[in-house]
Amino acid sequence: MTDKKSTETKVKEALAHHLGVEPEDLNLEDSLATDLHMRPSDISDFLGSLEEKEIDTSTIDLLQIDTVEELVEALTDSVYE
Repeated sequence: MTDKKSTETKVKEALAHHLGVEPEDLNLEDSLATDLHMRPSDISDFLGSLEEKEIDTSTIDLLQIDTVEELVEALTDSVYE
């Protein structure tokens, strides 16, 4: 089973790879759109890359996700539902 810290690590690593930055350069408070300059299509592509890593994103509502932390929370919550 996946815990929040494990999910956070996986998301940060995948997001860093997707954006071409180092995981330690990402903060939980970073806004996907404002701070990380991701367009909706970028976020959608990123969620697809998480699916490839066998992280279920099917319950994620992108309208409810603004920050890295909100994404981690949503993914963690979906694991326990």
